[in-house]
Amino acid sequence: MHRIYLLCCGMLLFTIPARGQETKLDYQVPAPKGWGKETIALPPAFAKDMTWKGVEELRFAPGMFMAESDTFFSYCMLFWLPEDAKVDQKTVEQELLAYYRGLARAVSKKKDLDVGAFSINLKESTDRKGKRPTGEPYAAFTGEIKWVEPFVTGKLQILRLDLQVWYCEKHKHHCLFLCVSPQPDDAAVWKTLREIRDGCKF
Repeated sequence: MHRIYLLCCGMLLFTIPARGQETKLDYQVPAPKGWGKETIALPPAFAKDMTWKGVEELRFAPGMFMAESDTFFSYCMLFWLPEDAKVDQKTVEQELLAYYRGLARAVSKKKDLDVGAFSINLKESTDRKGKRPTGEPYAAFTGEIKWVEPFVTGKLQILRLDLQVWYCEKHKHHCLFLCVSPQPDDAAVWKTLREIRDGCKF
């Protein structure tokens, strides 16, 4: 699970800064049984090209690092961003692309990996607009990232994205929640990913 992620990062001799357990977080992200979790300060050590500052909260499916699993590379991320952060569509695409390019560059064993060939495509889903269970209105986007999965297969992978962006008035923060999986939209793992997103509390 996520231990493999940390092991790979440790072998690369870079540090992922994280909030200490003594710090009380302003948000709560559900962690289903068997799912891994991690908290990372932004920008991560592996993605210096990102401009976002804040915190990234991750939840990993049990089969995250098992290529044969029906939850392979399925996970979700909450980006907890300050009030002055830009969260328009163009910025979101740029930040996520910098994230995945940095991650692949840091982890991959391929010396000739062309991260410049990675691409992201987001489309606003006006039919999915609405309000969260906690009342905040959100903007919704769907899309995909084309990249080379660096942890297990080293092969081209298309990740489907389901993204919501909203503003947390209570803590004056932007929330960007990303559900990610290479599985088709009707796969069971998507139900869990969206339940985690909808279960976030602030």
